[in-house]
Amino acid sequence: MDVVAKFAAVVDAHSGREGAGLDSDATESNTWDLVERLYKLRAQALAESQDDDMSDSDSGQGAVATTDYVAVQELMGRSNLLAEYMEVKRWLEETAPEFQAVETRKGYLFYTRRGIARSGARDSRIVTEADPDATSRQRRELAPEDAEYSAGLVRTLYEYVRRGRVNNAIDLCVESDEAWRAATLKGSLVWRDPVLEPSDIPGTRPPHTAGNINRALWKHACAALAADEANDVFERALYAALSGRIDEVALVCEGWDDYLWAHVNALIEARVDRAILDSDLLYTPAQTAALGHVPSRYLPARDLSQVIDALACHDSPALRYAAAEPFRRLQSAIIVDGFPSYLDEYAQHLRAAEPTDMDVDLLRVVVHIALLLRRLGFTLPSDAVADVLESYIDLLTRSNRHLVAAYVAHLPPSRQTEAYALFLRGVEDPLPVRMQLLVLAETHGLDADAIAKLTAQLVLSKHATQRTAAAVYALAEPIEHTSDAESELIRAIEWITAFPRLYDYALVEVCNLARQFLLSGRTNAAAKLFNSLPDDFVQSEWIAKARLDSAASYSPGSSVNGPSLAPIGALPEAMSHVHEYIQMLSLCDAYHYYSTWAEAMCKRPANSASQLSARMQAQCLEWKERAVQTTNHAILMFRSRLIDVDWLSPQSLCIPANSFSDHSQTSRLEELSRLRELYIPETVFRLHSILFDSRDILPQNLKRSLDLAQLVADESLGIYHQLAKPTVAYPLGRLAAFLGLMRRSAFEILRIQQLSQPDKPPLLADSAIPTPVGRRTVA
Repeated sequence: MDVVAKFAAVVDAHSGREGAGLDSDATESNTWDLVERLYKLRAQALAESQDDDMSDSDSGQGAVATTDYVAVQELMGRSNLLAEYMEVKRWLEETAPEFQAVETRKGYLFYTRRGIARSGARDSRIVTEADPDATSRQRRELAPEDAEYSAGLVRTLYEYVRRGRVNNAIDLCVESDEAWRAATLKGSLVWRDPVLEPSDIPGTRPPHTAGNINRALWKHACAALAADEANDVFERALYAALSGRIDEVALVCEGWDDYLWAHVNALIEARVDRAILDSDLLYTPAQTAALGHVPSRYLPARDLSQVIDALACHDSPALRYAAAEPFRRLQSAIIVDGFPSYLDEYAQHLRAAEPTDMDVDLLRVVVHIALLLRRLGFTLPSDAVADVLESYIDLLTRSNRHLVAAYVAHLPPSRQTEAYALFLRGVEDPLPVRMQLLVLAETHGLDADAIAKLTAQLVLSKHATQRTAAAVYALAEPIEHTSDAESELIRAIEWITAFPRLYDYALVEVCNLARQFLLSGRTNAAAKLFNSLPDDFVQSEWIAKARLDSAASYSPGSSVNGPSLAPIGALPEAMSHVHEYIQMLSLCDAYHYYSTWAEAMCKRPANSASQLSARMQAQCLEWKERAVQTTNHAILMFRSRLIDVDWLSPQSLCIPANSFSDHSQTSRLEELSRLRELYIPETVFRLHSILFDSRDILPQNLKRSLDLAQLVADESLGIYHQLAKPTVAYPLGRLAAFLGLMRRSAFEILRIQQLSQPDKPPLLADSAIPTPVGRRTVA
């Protein structure tokens, strides 16, 4: 099957075991060879809808078989099970390790015959006749050189038979002048006659009769020869294998493969013998009943399942260990058609423990076999397939990330999104690499939108508990670096801004995260979040709709009852996030510009000299011009974009009226209220700082700093309510501090008036309370 070869090639390409040993490579290759052999037969049976493809239906059907070969071919045509046994036997033969064959030697028993020919030089231990039966008949030995070669020869003959190369064994006998032994080996061939066989019989038709017409009699003689302990152990194993006996073959077995071959060979021989015996033949073979039965410790097993179980419980510890090796267990499951049960057991093993180094290779092969069988139409436990797939996907996330999407696509649809999102959650590569992984998901048919959303949620929820526990408000400076956790949260948003079609969803998550940053005073993190968004994130229709909504639902400076709640309730709820986004972005811009303004004010040229040079005067004028421009822009940002729009109030955000009773919106409304409590007072204080500290370059700003009292007292904005509220940072509220600022502005105005009118009595001592507007931290 080409598809099996393709899967095997994929497994080899994904192995990544450049330094792996040859044994491991051979084991995997042999396993795929076994899969190809057996599932080719099973797939054919499945395609033909043979419900009894695994039934043992190899008994004779009473039909007339002209030759033994015809009887065997009819048996194989009826029994898929026997066909599988034959493939397992061929697999064991062709995957057997190489061996060193004995060299051919002309001259039958050359040294023994030379010793016999030399009169007077005979050894009483050496045979006096050079026929094949001389050693057993005279109870003597061959010449040492011939005995050594004969031992090597029979071992080579057995190794050939063990590897299914009977013709090589026969040729070696002929080339070594032991034609009699070649004749004994040919007795294993079933009898056929081209004249009597049907024209449609499989196989190459011989030119004349071939095989052994009395094969049962020959097998009885082989069994007797094998049972004779006086013979060489490999000679006994040779004829035992040819006759389908296990006892003597087991004497030379070295491993699991050898034992399994011996049992499979015996199973096949027993079924072939029964098929020939049950067939109505055109001839009567020689009877063997009068010869008696050669005793055997091993009887042919019922089936291969019994053989596999017996090897797993064998008396030999080495054989039990070999049977328990991971790949041997997999091969056993494939042989007995028990892969579904094996897959269930293996999936339970993966759930219980992390795969070991050996399990990595096994896992890769098991996964691809499961995918192959599912593709071929075989039924497998879906949960087990999904579990082993997820384990393999976890392995790929560490080495072959570009393959993850292809394998996640084979999971059940209900598990695909979560599996790929969990993978992406741990990816911390640059943005282009992460986006490529998301595109791969879409390429392989995964729901990229759902994956992007879930990935972002997984990262955001990972830090949700930490943000809740860290109830500390510490207003950050714009130049401060964000923490690793904050950077990870910002990267999470990048998943849902990968596709413009997700911008509406991303807008809500951006607002949620920005609120969390601002609640902790992390304006720098919020600003970094806004700066990380794509250039086209803010849609033009959002802005147009936001302006339309604002004009329809709210007019700055109107009375508290001015905004009509009915029109607000008719607005789309999603648009409130557009307003929220714009207003939080305005706060970050304004606070960042405040730092720019403060830095500019600190760069004022020194004017201590009584007379400034022309250059210094030019510098002062230049600085003053920049400072005036910067100050006016800062004032405009704080007033028009924050204070005058009633920053983050439900009315300014156009939040629908029905949201006030919506439990899902309760948390958001509470957070918006807390943000107003934190930042409206801070905004007023910073605006006062801008106005008051710029009085030297813009004298009118001093009075404007005092006019903030009217702004704060305006019922339409209700700023005084925010100043009076206690917070974690300011348990007594900030209204008293604001009044101190007003007192300071008033005294400064009076002081300037006093300087301009020196004839009036002096004012009381200025005891204005200075209030810094920098960072405020409460642990």
